[in-house]
Amino acid sequence: MNDPPGQNPAYRPSPLIIGENVRRQRVLWAILLLFYAGAIFILSSFPLEAGEPLVPFPHGDKLLHFLEFFVFFILSWKVLPARRRLFSSLVLTAVYAGSDEFHQFFIVTRAASLLDWLADLAGGAAAAGLIVLLVRFPLPLSARVRILKRQDCDKEG
Repeated sequence: MNDPPGQNPAYRPSPLIIGENVRRQRVLWAILLLFYAGAIFILSSFPLEAGEPLVPFPHGDKLLHFLEFFVFFILSWKVLPARRRLFSSLVLTAVYAGSDEFHQFFIVTRAASLLDWLADLAGGAAAAGLIVLLVRFPLPLSARVRILKRQDCDKEG
């Protein structure tokens, strides 16, 4: 009966403690998103070498745009509050991708491209689709691993 709160199976942490942890995590994700957005801005500020493609296959830059904003969407999804988070993250991704393309219009040897922006949007949409799938169909393996770890701890204790 006098178990410490963390070891008592009936113990549930206060919603205030849970809320504080969520806020702290959201702030850390926001800082990471800001650094990532800054890195995108800085990297798109550099002029490209004339004649040298960034990726050694045709339209490989579209793959880079796709991956770049796939990650951007996931970071923004982690930052934004739960209400309409998927839609808000997609809008934020589209707006930032558009501002990045507009910014490249002013950089020597770079150009703003509608196709690049569409590749950015495709990356964000793919990330949104992946998140929807993972939310609706959680990975059963991860749940099994957690259950097995819990059983191992019970056997040791």
